[in-house]
This record gives sequence, structure tokens and C-alpha cells, in this order.
Amino acid sequence: MEHILDIENQEEALNSIFLKIKESNTILFLGAGASVGEKRYLSKELIAYYESKINKNLYEPNITKWLDILSADDNFSRTHFDNFVQELLQKLSVTDAHRIMAGLPWREIITTNYDLLVERAFDEIMSFSRKIYDIKPIRNQKQYNYREANTEVRYIKLNGCISDKSLYPLAFTTDDFRKLNKFYKLVLNDLKNISHEIQFLSMGYSFTDDFGKELLEKFDSYNFRDKRWIFNVDPFPNDNSLAYYKKNKICIIRCSFQDFFLKYKEWETKNAHMAVRKKGLSLSSSQDFHISAPPQLLLSLDGIVKQLNAHTKERFIKEEEYYKGDEPNFGVITRGLDVIKAKYTKSFIDEILNVVNDKKDTFVPVFFISGDFGIGKSTFTLRLIYELEKQADLDLVSFEIVDFNKARKEHLIDLIKTMKVKNFIFFCDEIEVESYFKALIEIQRDISIEQFQDCNIFFIAPIRENILEKFKLNRTVPNSHELKISGEFTADEIDDLLDKLKKVNLIDFRDASEKKRLVAKIMRDYNSDSFVALMASITSGRHENDLIDCYNQLSKEAQQAFLYTALLHKNKLLMPASWLKQNIKMDWDEFITKIVKAEGKGILIQEFVPSHGTQPDLYFKTKHPLIAERLVNRFIPNKDKQYQFYEQMLKQIENGQTSSHLANNLLKALSRNNEYNNTQIDKLFDAGYTKLSEDPYFLLNYAINLQNRRTKNSIKKAIDYVLYAESLLDYRNHRFIHRRAVLNFELAKLYFAEENQLTYTYFYIKEAEDLFILKQLLDPFSAFSYVDYIKLVVWQLENIEHDNEDEMQKQILIEDLFDLANRTVTDDLGRIDSLQTIYANYLNKRSDNNDYKQYLDELYQNPRLRPYACILLYNYHLQNEEYEKCDSYISEMEYMQENFEVVKFLFKIYGRNLHDANTRAKLLRIARENTQLEKDNPLRFYYFKFIAESYNFNYFDGRNCLSNIQNKYHNLNPEFHYEWKDPDGEVLIFDAIVVKNSGERFKAIKISNIQLTARLIKGNYDKYVAGSTVKVKLHFYLYGLMAEIIQTAENNLANTQV
Repeated sequence: MEHILDIENQEEALNSIFLKIKESNTILFLGAGASVGEKRYLSKELIAYYESKINKNLYEPNITKWLDILSADDNFSRTHFDNFVQELLQKLSVTDAHRIMAGLPWREIITTNYDLLVERAFDEIMSFSRKIYDIKPIRNQKQYNYREANTEVRYIKLNGCISDKSLYPLAFTTDDFRKLNKFYKLVLNDLKNISHEIQFLSMGYSFTDDFGKELLEKFDSYNFRDKRWIFNVDPFPNDNSLAYYKKNKICIIRCSFQDFFLKYKEWETKNAHMAVRKKGLSLSSSQDFHISAPPQLLLSLDGIVKQLNAHTKERFIKEEEYYKGDEPNFGVITRGLDVIKAKYTKSFIDEILNVVNDKKDTFVPVFFISGDFGIGKSTFTLRLIYELEKQADLDLVSFEIVDFNKARKEHLIDLIKTMKVKNFIFFCDEIEVESYFKALIEIQRDISIEQFQDCNIFFIAPIRENILEKFKLNRTVPNSHELKISGEFTADEIDDLLDKLKKVNLIDFRDASEKKRLVAKIMRDYNSDSFVALMASITSGRHENDLIDCYNQLSKEAQQAFLYTALLHKNKLLMPASWLKQNIKMDWDEFITKIVKAEGKGILIQEFVPSHGTQPDLYFKTKHPLIAERLVNRFIPNKDKQYQFYEQMLKQIENGQTSSHLANNLLKALSRNNEYNNTQIDKLFDAGYTKLSEDPYFLLNYAINLQNRRTKNSIKKAIDYVLYAESLLDYRNHRFIHRRAVLNFELAKLYFAEENQLTYTYFYIKEAEDLFILKQLLDPFSAFSYVDYIKLVVWQLENIEHDNEDEMQKQILIEDLFDLANRTVTDDLGRIDSLQTIYANYLNKRSDNNDYKQYLDELYQNPRLRPYACILLYNYHLQNEEYEKCDSYISEMEYMQENFEVVKFLFKIYGRNLHDANTRAKLLRIARENTQLEKDNPLRFYYFKFIAESYNFNYFDGRNCLSNIQNKYHNLNPEFHYEWKDPDGEVLIFDAIVVKNSGERFKAIKISNIQLTARLIKGNYDKYVAGSTVKVKLHFYLYGLMAEIIQTAENNLANTQV
């Protein structure tokens, strides 16, 4: 590559750089020259100005060494120097070049500058059409773990920032840079993820300056470029050093910062007609009309979802390659390459439509298309979606979620609202990856909360039957339906398949009788095995031999690349180009020549994906996970050798979010598939740790692995790792808190087994208790907030002696946790049920298998224990539906409010009976007098206050309480609610009219008597026009007060009316 020393006469080379910028394929590095101008050297000016200010000359031109010397002087104040720097930098002005730069689609901007010019430039163009991305400043390692949206560009400030010098100290001295080593490494290593298609561009650095040279050496010490070129814009390069730059793969662009962007603007104007792929999703209605949507939404969804229709832009799959085992895409279906399983298609469509039209369940439905490995589940599911789309009366559109990691509920909800269709499908093809399965459940819950009135939303996901069963052991999917498909074909389907195979010369038959014999052979021999097995049978083994020949035709390097890729892809994971390059030990030049540009023979497939920032843009995969598995077992039949490949892969992985995600999913898949024993899995985790020790999410999973080793040393190490992981996050994460709680509990049990005095046991139990309380407060809708916490308390009761008072308090706590869990948790309720059995067994044992009621009555006789006994007796009688006895204990407890356990219990009971005005007054009084209630259980506190204020017609105050819930919590239970009742406790029926404001999509009702307007719950309200009179009941959900139409006003109702 030649230097660009004359931008007027080397226009073609310069234009290719501009094109990469416009295509969002450029990482930008910014140095001081981009702020102060290239004719000035900020480091030299700072030295000169400050020496003049303090009247001292050190005769040291290198600012780092200069400040090292100054810092050793007792009279020197570093704070004074930093303030001096800040004063100078605040005088700098934003230029036109900065504004142009802020309007370009950079993948990422990395700077060593301290000033705020770039942030100010982005602010200045905020309201103009040339704005593309919002800026997301990243100023330390904690902030770096933030995953930016598609509408954001990360602006990484490596050396601190004057926006807050206390939080982001300015780096000048040797010690300053030493402290930043981990941050530098994290940022620069992440650049290894991106392919050769992404260029590096630096501005404002002069490598003739000592500071600039040292910075380049520091950057390159992390090998982030891996022998790739970097373009450096420099108006005054040292001509004598051009050969040196070229040798170090630095291409000099002789140009100023200002002129570069003016030249870019000129090029952009001249090439306005150029067809550069515009980032952002393209949307079509069910009738194939283009749908306009906010550009920011389309950009947010790019690469995260894709619409499935005739216009879907996907890799073109040749017919013969599809029949040889290529993974299908929607184009395979629209071109009619698949064999249609008509019987299954019709019955599944009927079942799906029956469920989605029912609308009774608050949760949107999920349909799992299950079956054995490789029988065509994905192909069948795509065909199912295609057939549904063909039914014009359904007004249906479908979208595939292609990146669960980046899918955000607000964007998916906005997409549904934008499409304005009657039926909406989310296709989820990769949920055999455990993290994607978990993400599917969370997305289902978030969308269910919206309670869409005029749109049926549902998920369709193909998955292996055995993997679905394993996932179901730990997670419940509400309103889910398993539709099982077999790989068997009917005679007509086999006949169709044979015709299609003959058309692409994969088989041959000369006449109808030969074809008939083939049909009979398949009907007799094929027993719902994989499609690959079927092809091997039909072609008498030629299909598998073809695959082996393809492998043998690969170069030695490509064969190695294929094996690493196949080992990953057989677990349904794609291989990033950067990780593959590391595994086969090549630099980018060699990798491009020998792998990227080499012929993959149809089995080593490259896939460029829309990506953002430093996320990988080039992946490798095989034809199909099943083919990957077969060829791996063919060419690496020894399982121990396969294991060595995995170990080597994990030792070569680079630190970063993408790498961590891949490593975690790979290790979970290997554990789930029982391919290796626990010792081998432990060793693989240890291998991953050697490279991923700075990634919080890998550390979290590594801690779980260490916990399962069940030694004191491994658990202590796990606690240390989780604590360190939390220090790498810029926010409090309840998953890490929960893991620390569990680890401390496990450690307490190990110490209990060997201690006499229980000193360490008590210490770790107390730590675990505090953490479980915090977890439950932060995430009250997850089973994880209850299961391990209850286990801890039950374990204490069974193993450690307590006095009666402590024991009763723990029993009250357990019963309250069960009560909360059964009301708020939506998944994994089976584990909670099993714990209730364990707790019941404890109670039997505690009362010596005698009458539990008698045991409580005896405790009640003790005045000191009576408040606790009243609570436990209330729970006992409630379980037996003896409500009058329950009321008597409430009356008694109202005179015991000096006991805070009683106060908490009364608040709970009052909150469930707020239809009564006296009870509401009692609850609000207790809330005022006991501020600790809000801290102890904010969810319960705000929810009951919302109901109380609504009953009192203080709707504004009630909505404020709801806002506190929505701001504080995620993953709300969509179903949990109470109904509005009359003073006698009967559900109240209201007369209402249907209303719909202009510009609003959803219908609501207005109840004139209480001057309340409320949204309607999920349902079809097409027959209700604005002004219709209806009868409704009201529901207090965690996310709002909503109405349900139960009858039109013309029908007679026996219920109470208002």
C-alpha cells in the first residue's frame, strides 16, 4: 500500500477510504491534533505554559517524563496541574470538521484526548438531519461493559476526561498509564474481533513527536492490528520516515484534520447517487406495501430482527447444496425447494390459530416445533410461517429474531405497533443455545405486559425434543405449546423429493418403475432419521462420500479451519473469523489469502452479518450442525483429541463481550450434552479463564463451575471472582448478588461439617442472608430470588439450634417468601412447590409428628411469643380456609403493633382487602408511621398504595406509585392482579362507554361515575365502536389499572352495579 501524499492526485485511494467510512466500516482514533490543530503540539505547549506559570524549567520535552519529575517534588500539586490543563482545554472551540465528523457512521471512536469537543459536536448536530448516531462516552473499564444499541456509537476516552476529573482522572505520568493498562488491553483487544473489511483511521497523531511514537508503540504492544494497515492523517509527516511507516503498515495521508473532512463532504456530494447499503431494516405490510417507520427504530433493529417475506435479503442457497444439507433460509421456501409435509402443516396451523384466537391467556403463546436432530424442523417451521402468510385474511407478518443478545423489548414493542397488523409472528431458530432460550422467555413476558388488543402475537421456535425437555426441567414457559413433528415421509412426499433430487442430478431413475422401487425402499427402510441419513440411503452413500471428498479437496490450512469451525457449529454456534484466525495461528494477511479467499468447497461457509461497533462482522460455519458433527466424528474420531481442540480454542480466545458470550454458550452446551466428565469440563473452564479473566459474565459462569467442585478453596475463589466481576460493572446486577449469596451459603455448609464453635458458619450464613435479601428486593419476580433463600432458612432451622423467638421469625419469613413467590413468579414454580414439601416435613418433625395446631397453641400461651404465634396461626387457618378464625387473629394483632413482624404482616393483609374503606385508612396510617415498610418490601409497598389511592379516587398518586414499580423493576409478572371490589368484597361491575381518542391505537373505556378512563385488557374489540355502552370490571395490574368488558349494557346482570 502506498502513502497518500497528494490528495488531489491520489483521489481514487482517498475515495476508497471515504467509502469505508460511509459504509460504517471504520474505527476512528483521535489524538490531540484533532483538538488543537496539527501545527501545535499539546504536550509541548502544556510543558511551556506550566513551566512559565510555576517559573521553573526542567528541560525535558517528553510530557510523561516531565510530569514524573515534577511529581517527585514536594511542592508540586497534581490537582493544580490538572485544573490548569482543564482551563486550557475548555477554551478550545468546535470546528466545522468536528461537526462533519460527528455526522458520520463510525463503528467506534477511540481517543487519548481529555477535552469535550467531540461530545459538544454531537450535541450541536443533535437536531439536524445529518445526525446518525447518539454518542455514548466510555471513560473507564466499568463503563466499557455497557452493550451499546445500534443507534449509538461508543466514544472511548482512554486517558480520562475533564467532565469529571475525580471519576475519570487525567493520565500523564508513568504511574497513571500503568493504572490504565487493563483498560487499554480491554479496548484494544476487542478490535481483534472485527474482520479485514473494517479499516483503522487515526487523526491528530504525529508519529514524529516522541509522545506520539511512544503511544503508537503502546498501542501496537497489544497487537490489536495484527499486521493490518492503519491510515494516519498527518499534514506534516517526516518524509524521511515514510519507509519506516510503510514497514510498520502505517499509511500516511498528507492532509489536515479540517481538510480531510471537507474533502469527504465534497466526495459525498459528488457521489450522492452511489448505492451504499443504508443501515436499517426495511418493512413491508402483509399486502407487500412498504411501511414507513422512524429511522431510529429501523436502525435499532438492523441485524437484530429480519422480516420473512419475498424481499428478505439472505444468502442464496443453490438447490443441490440445500439437498446436500445446507441450513435452510426463507428463500428456500419461497422458491419451493422444500418437501411440504401437508398433514403436519394443516394440523399445526389449525392448532396455532385456535390458541391465538382464544385470547384468554395474558401471556402471548409460544409454539415449540419439536423433533429429533436433523429431520427438518427449521425448514418445516419456515414453511409453516410461509403458509400462514399466504392466508390474506390473517393479515400476518413474521420476523426472525437473529440476535437475542441485543434484542431490546422496547424496540420489539415499537416494531409491533408500527406494523399495525392483526397477526404477528416472531420466529426463533437458535433457542437450543441456552442463553437464547432464557432471552425468549424474558421477551415473551415483556411483550405480554403490553396486552395488545388488536394484534395476536406469538412465537414459533423449532427445537430438539430432548433439549426442550432439559430446558423445561429448570424453566417454565407460560402458555407454551409443544407441536411434535416426525421425520417420516408419506409416499407422495417421497415422490416429490425424488423429483427434486433428480432435477439437480443427485439421483437418477430411468422410468416410473425404478422410481416406485425407490419410494418403496424409503418407506421400508427410513425410520424418521435425519435428512442426511435419508440422503445417504437414497444415494447409496454417495452423499456422505461427496462431503468427505469436499473436505479432502480443501487445503491443509482450510481443513484445520473447517475442523475448528465444525466443533463449534455442531453446537449451533458460529465461528468468528478473528477466533478462527487465532486458532490456526495466522495473521490477517495469511488468513485472508489462505482461508477467506480460498474455496470452501461448500462445507466451509463464510457469512458476513450486520454488526455494530467491535462486534464480529465475519463468521464461518458448516452446511449444518448435523453435518458438522458427522464430519468431526469422521476426521477426529477420538473424543480425547476433540477435547484437546476445545481446550486449545479456549486458550486462544480473546477477552471481550462476544468472546465471553461464545465461551459461555459453548461450555454450557458441552456440559448439557454430557460429552465430557466433570473433571474435563472443569479443565475447560480453567482454560477459558486464562484469557477471559477480565470479563464479568465469564467470571459469573466460572464461579458456578467452581461452586460445583464443592471444596472450600474453589468456593472462596469463586466468591473472589464474583466480587471482582461486580467491580467491572457500572451498575448493580442482581445475578451476581444471587451467585455470591449461594456461594456463601455453600461455604457455610462446608464449614458447618467440620466446626464445633460455628464461627465461620455464622459469618458466611449472615453474608448469604444479607445478599439473598438484596437479591429478593431487586428481582422479586424470579424463582431464583426465593428458592435458594428458602433453602438457606430451612437449612438453618434443621441444623442450627435457635431459641423459640428466632425460630418462629424464620418460619414467618419462609411462609411469607412462599406467599410472595406463588403470587409473583412466573417460571420454575415446580422448584418452589418441592420446597413447600420439604418445609412441611420440617414442621412435622418440629412438632414431633403431633398436631401442628396444638404446637402453635402452646407457643401462643407465652406472651413474648404470642405475636409470632398469631401470624403462624393465621397462616395455618388460612390454609384450612377458616376465615373467621383468621379475622380474630388480625383483630388481636392490631394491638401488637410495637412488634415490626406484626406491622409487616398487617400491611400485607390490609393490602389484600383494600375494597374496605376502614382497611384502606389502616394501611395508609401504617405506611405513614412505619417508613421501614418501604425499604423492606418496596414492591408490596408501592403496589398496595397504588390500589389504595385508586380506591380513594386519587388516580394521580396511584400512578406515581406504579411509576416507582416500573422504574425499579424489570420482568414484571404480566398476569398478577387484584380485582376492584365493592365494600362487601364482591367484584364490582361498572357501566362504561368505549372511547378512542384520535391518534390513539387502542380502545379504552370511560366510567363516568368515578371519572376514570382505563385501557382495555388484551382482546378483540372490533365490534365495539366508540360510544358503545358496556359493562366492565377493573383489574389492578402491576403495570396499570385495566378494564375487561364482560357484557354489553343491553344484557341483564345480577352483579352489583355502579
